[in-house]
Amino acid sequence: MLRTAGRRWYLRLILLSVAGAVAPVVWILERKRQPTSGDAFYFHAQASLIANGSGWFISPFPFYYHHAVVQSAQHPPLWILTLALADKIGVSSYQSQLLGACLIGAGAVFLTGMVAREVGGPRAGLIAAAIAAVYPNYWVNDGTGLAETLVLFLVAAVLLASYQLWRRPSVARAVWLGALCALAALTRAEQLALVVAVVVPVALVVRSRPLRQRLGYAGAGVLTAIVLIAPWVGFNLSRFTDPVYMSDDLGSTLAFANCRPAFYFEHVLGYGEFSCLTSIKTVPGDESVQNSHYQQVALHHIGRYSDRLPIVVAARIGREFGLFVPLSQLRLDSLFDSRPLVAAQIGLFMYYGLVVGGVAGGLVLRRRGVTLVPVVGVLVEVVVVAMLSIGATRYRVPLEVGLVVLSAVAIDALVSREHLLPKRAAQGRPG
Repeated sequence: MLRTAGRRWYLRLILLSVAGAVAPVVWILERKRQPTSGDAFYFHAQASLIANGSGWFISPFPFYYHHAVVQSAQHPPLWILTLALADKIGVSSYQSQLLGACLIGAGAVFLTGMVAREVGGPRAGLIAAAIAAVYPNYWVNDGTGLAETLVLFLVAAVLLASYQLWRRPSVARAVWLGALCALAALTRAEQLALVVAVVVPVALVVRSRPLRQRLGYAGAGVLTAIVLIAPWVGFNLSRFTDPVYMSDDLGSTLAFANCRPAFYFEHVLGYGEFSCLTSIKTVPGDESVQNSHYQQVALHHIGRYSDRLPIVVAARIGREFGLFVPLSQLRLDSLFDSRPLVAAQIGLFMYYGLVVGGVAGGLVLRRRGVTLVPVVGVLVEVVVVAMLSIGATRYRVPLEVGLVVLSAVAIDALVSREHLLPKRAAQGRPG
């Protein structure tokens, strides 16, 4: 009987996950556009070069325009390798790869349901999957060609592994959590912060283990992440003039976000201005040298306009969390990240509701004695990224998983009228 109920639950979760792919598939088929520049072109073209044997992680722009082989590490490798694998098995066109990304997006919906089940029970899991399936801030990522689709999937996996480690601690689970955080970092460099913000704190708050053992879990997770990331770092250190670790895109990001227009003009305050980049003279050398030059210029501007820095940082956080010129930010997202404007507007208002639900769900979990450390760790990572770079909706993607999960827990508690139950009974609910 229990096995039958379990199979039915997983079947429902799978159906909800598949339903989550409907909206992005329709949007992609209707859109039929090709990337001509920007990160989407870079990912697609570099993956194609790897798949057809033209070179490993070389810049597609000089190769296609001048047939020159130039080493490049503007982005970490995992999303590029995912697209290269797709290309190798015949999924080579840009549109077909976007459709393939919908499978990863469906996987993110599935894992979100699993996280909610882990912390709130089976019904909460299905509620979370249902929300994720229709939530635009989930599915719009699938049609942009950017790495956020894989980030969403991996962060959901990180949260699931975090709660599994917290409930049933073991070295193997700590290693698995560290591995997932490493994969997230190899997808987007800033996700490296998850190792510090999630792996270590979760290991230190696991249940019923002495401090020495908890430190061992933390060490196992961190060491695993280091081992998995090391080959990419070593490869980069071997091929550039200046040191490059995860990527060499930090300098251009800082230069884009730190100059007079980005500090004083309201329409880009807390975001960035491309004229800040185009006005910087290039210097001789490879990408690493350009990256160092961009960083020096950005730091010069930060020092020059330091009196405006607190306002700019607040604006970055406000943009990322939909608190500062949110509709204007959605237009910037649409222009630069190819996010559909109407869907993004719907997603914004759903996000506001999920924030309220997330707070309520967090209170429910605290009442049950369930830790919030994994979600708080992701929140810290998202805030720090905004403070140091720019405020953009897609940089909030990792936190969306936690908001959906906590809102599902709150809805489940409301349906079951848990607020009427004695505290002891609530804590005795199976998780």
